[in-house]
Amino acid sequence: KPDFTGTWVMDKDRSFSNPPGLEQILTIVHTGDQIKLESRQKTAQGERVINETYTLDGKEAEFTPATAQPDAKGKRNANWLPDGRRIVINDTITSTSPKGPVVQQITRKWTLSTDGSTLTIDYYIDDQRGSFESKRVFVKKSSS
Repeated sequence: KPDFTGTWVMDKDRSFSNPPGLEQILTIVHTGDQIKLESRQKTAQGERVINETYTLDGKEAEFTPATAQPDAKGKRNANWLPDGRRIVINDTITSTSPKGPVVQQITRKWTLSTDGSTLTIDYYIDDQRGSFESKRVFVKKSSS
């Protein structure tokens, strides 16, 4: 199985459908079936750091989403795809609005290139605004 460990820098030229001016660096520690992720994102709105942990056992677990809604609750499951080379992470985030509950589905598919130098994350987002897709391609920083 692939090891996603490393520092990854987003390649803006190969990524699409992302916020304007997005810069992103991922620091990943992958041990067995657990992935610890630190995501540093820079946009016109400023910089933010998101820390997440994924357990690749397919079991649903609750998590606190990194959203602007303080009441947001999340359920997540993550697992290896049958080919053993890719993972899929499914999040369901529920928050309240003046019009009632708002549910957002986010699916991320991680694919590591066979040489281990490129990480592609495909995003599929479904919410009250519709369905969106984006792709972020990351290049592994050499450990020099």
